[in-house]
Amino acid sequence: MIKNISLTSTNKVFSANSGIILYEEVWNQLKLDKRLRRLLPKKLKKRGVSQISKFKGILFSFALGNDCIDDLQQLRSDDIFCYLIDGELPARTAGDFLANFQIRMIQKIQDILLEMAIELRLKSFIDPNFILSMDSTPHKQSGKRMENLAMNYKGIWGFDSQNAYDQYGFTYLFDLRSGNTHTSVDAENWIYKVFSKIPKHMNRYFRADSGYSNRAVFSSLIAAEAKFTIVLKDNIGKHVRSLNIDHLSWKKTNLIFFGSNECEVSMGLYPIKDLGSLRVVFLRRKKDEEEIIEQMELLEEYNPEEDDYRHYSIITNIDSSELDNVGIIDFYRGRANCENFIKEQKYNFDLLHFPCKKFEANQAWGLIGSMAHNMTRFLSFQMEQKIKRVRDKKDGEIKTVTQRGYFAKKVRDEIIKIPCQVVRSARSVKVKLNNQKKEVLEKIMKNILECFSKVTVFT
Repeated sequence: MIKNISLTSTNKVFSANSGIILYEEVWNQLKLDKRLRRLLPKKLKKRGVSQISKFKGILFSFALGNDCIDDLQQLRSDDIFCYLIDGELPARTAGDFLANFQIRMIQKIQDILLEMAIELRLKSFIDPNFILSMDSTPHKQSGKRMENLAMNYKGIWGFDSQNAYDQYGFTYLFDLRSGNTHTSVDAENWIYKVFSKIPKHMNRYFRADSGYSNRAVFSSLIAAEAKFTIVLKDNIGKHVRSLNIDHLSWKKTNLIFFGSNECEVSMGLYPIKDLGSLRVVFLRRKKDEEEIIEQMELLEEYNPEEDDYRHYSIITNIDSSELDNVGIIDFYRGRANCENFIKEQKYNFDLLHFPCKKFEANQAWGLIGSMAHNMTRFLSFQMEQKIKRVRDKKDGEIKTVTQRGYFAKKVRDEIIKIPCQVVRSARSVKVKLNNQKKEVLEKIMKNILECFSKVTVFT
């Protein structure tokens, strides 16, 4: 049966984004207004919203899941959004604001992002282990006039960015670069900067792929007193295996790697000038017979001990008494979660695309999006965590585990995109929700306040 549906009107004001008040609370608790105000471009005209309100408006727009700078136009009719930023923020005004950023301002805001990530992490978890994973990623662009666009080795036209996340998904670094920049450029400087801010009592760990396999990175990590696992480039791994050929003792493991559980592990040492001999864990799996026969015909010098296998080599300064060979491989594999967080920022905060011609403006855009990511990640830990049953990879047993946070889409669906009525008075705004949603937001607000009431220890 088709029911009659009719439209009617009311003078009451509504919003679809009542959960944005949670971001307002985190913003206030982090004292971002005070920390950022002096770092922003100077205001050229007296009228309109303040510079800090423009920054805040762009951040909140990211938090709400808007895809581009033009989506700010839609928020001009959202009463809560306009109230929180003290006015309307047209897209053109936001673009002009970003265009006025200078490189020194970018560097200072990067420092704020780092400090913010550490504070949110320490407020969220009592965990003595700090595990940093670093990676770079391309940002494909279709424009031609944007500054610093270039072609990378994969033929992708656009930008490149260097990123760093801890094991809980907080981001400590967003460094937008020219598209043809090598993965590890400036990595040692960022490693020093991040680890210098981590409290001394915490255990420091680092994970990265072969793009970071170089002496400068190893040296900076040792200087930072961080334990690391980094994949060696294939040619270096082959060289190290040749150095250890007389001492390699391959043992069968049940690890699933290269799509098979028929793998073997071994260990050797890699002497590096001024750094001593670092431990290298080797993993190999025998190739299929057809592939072996094919390569025998192609290779002029054939070494079955080397060429019959697929190899993987991980260099580390973690002692075997702390983690055995399989433990090193398992620990390194946690780095893969870094790629999930990169995807999260690209697709749920739209850092796939950048809106401005000026390079510094796009750097600022990415940093603001990264700050929104950290706030969202923090809020995800204040939600009720899902309890689920999973199969342990090592022993195959079914175990009960608690979810650790959620990605942005679920956070927005559950606690941000909540319809409400907005009631304005002379000095305040009231947000009217249904009883169930009101209880949810009140509980999360209470959790936020409890987190920020904790005493945290910084360096």
